Amino acid sequence: MHIDPELDTPLYLQIYEQCKKEIVEGVYPAGEKLPPIRKLADELGVARNTVESAYRQLGQEGFVASRSGSGFMVERLNLDDIVFAASVNDSFGRYGDHERASLFAFSESAQAESAPYDFSYGNLADNAFPVETWRKLTTDTLYSTEIADASRYNDSMGDFLLRLNITNHLRKTRGVHCFPQQVVIQAGTQAALQNLLMLFDPERDKVAVEDPGYDEVRRVFANNRFEMVPCPVCKSNRSFFDALAHSGARLAFTTPSNQFPTGQIMPVQSRQHLLDWARTNNAYVIEDDYCREFRHNTRPVPSLQSLDTYHRVIYLGTFSKVLSPALRMSYLILPPALLEQWANTFRGYHSAVPWLSQAVLRRFMERGYWDKLLRRAQTHSRRKRDVLIGAIKDTMGGRVNIMESGAGLHLLLGVRDERGQHALIAEAEKAGVRVYETERYWMEKPHPLENYVLVGFSAIDEEKIAPGIACLAKAWFG
Repeated sequence: MHIDPELDTPLYLQIYEQCKKEIVEGVYPAGEKLPPIRKLADELGVARNTVESAYRQLGQEGFVASRSGSGFMVERLNLDDIVFAASVNDSFGRYGDHERASLFAFSESAQAESAPYDFSYGNLADNAFPVETWRKLTTDTLYSTEIADASRYNDSMGDFLLRLNITNHLRKTRGVHCFPQQVVIQAGTQAALQNLLMLFDPERDKVAVEDPGYDEVRRVFANNRFEMVPCPVCKSNRSFFDALAHSGARLAFTTPSNQFPTGQIMPVQSRQHLLDWARTNNAYVIEDDYCREFRHNTRPVPSLQSLDTYHRVIYLGTFSKVLSPALRMSYLILPPALLEQWANTFRGYHSAVPWLSQAVLRRFMERGYWDKLLRRAQTHSRRKRDVLIGAIKDTMGGRVNIMESGAGLHLLLGVRDERGQHALIAEAEKAGVRVYETERYWMEKPHPLENYVLVGFSAIDEEKIAPGIACLAKAWFG
């Protein structure tokens, strides 16, 4: 054994690493005693407590055990697993910093280079978050008597007064019928669905999904081993309900007020038909009301839940489209029949959304800031949509088709020629314009909108929209 006092690594860690290596390599087999602390300290010229610290670290990790009067004895270990783990760590260690970064680059958005004109969907503009108001309310919360709540676990369903504010807001704006006791605060849409699926059985309960539909939602169903049955929304209402009727599903995931990504709105007759299907088949409908706030030309359509007299709708809402997608705050509204099941399933769980975020958001709603922010977001989005559609018509005219229904934060744009979306995206990218594929939203392949791309306007600055579309027109049509 050799130690080097000049290294930055502490002496006890040098001893620990070499002892561990010899244990793993079988130099010290199970039941063998490590050298006595005094003897090894004298041989290495270090203090006894340095060797003792190394031995105790080995003991904490389970390599050795202290035996009274016998020193430290090597434990019986599964050395194959330890050797394999060490080889994996060594293999990563051979990579340089740049290569290691690429190995762990799981986030596409974090790695994407910026484009001069980025028509992304989902993110908000850089100046959209109410920084000063949020800072003030955070300070108010921290200096209030509620700070005592930071010292204990909060309600597993979420802050009750926040749930009360959500209930009151939805009753006024969406006609949702519920009590605060039915609301569960969640850490985003995917987390909400992940938890909701624990109330159902993947071996027995199929999920009917819109096709096309939100791929990140489908990924949650797939990761939890639920069989999905596609129900087409681009053909006809009859095609959708025929597929639903033959699906054998126990759950149906829908976006009736702004179908993603087509933007279609489910008419009242179809909504009633969907509720009848749920009642007849002892099924539930998940209503994702993700973009409920943004109706640009007409009043918002009442929610599916507001028509539900059978208590078959599970309502899913989010704060991401108005306040912040990074706060990861959403909520479920459960029908009464699922409340007891939820309580039993999640007994002993704690809320995944931090207490402070919930407390600040509750104040944000109580003091009228939410309504003010919502009106501003609606005004900005309506203006940006009008600029976007106007610019498309001015520069591309009859060479494109626009698919949208006056709602949401994006539209679909298709060319009237044979080019596919990947060619269109590549041509746009060369001109500094970023538009997005729709292919990943489809389960059916090939699909009928191969020549359409998604153009969002939630994040791009208003003054960049017209020049961005002008560049796009030049890239596509010369």
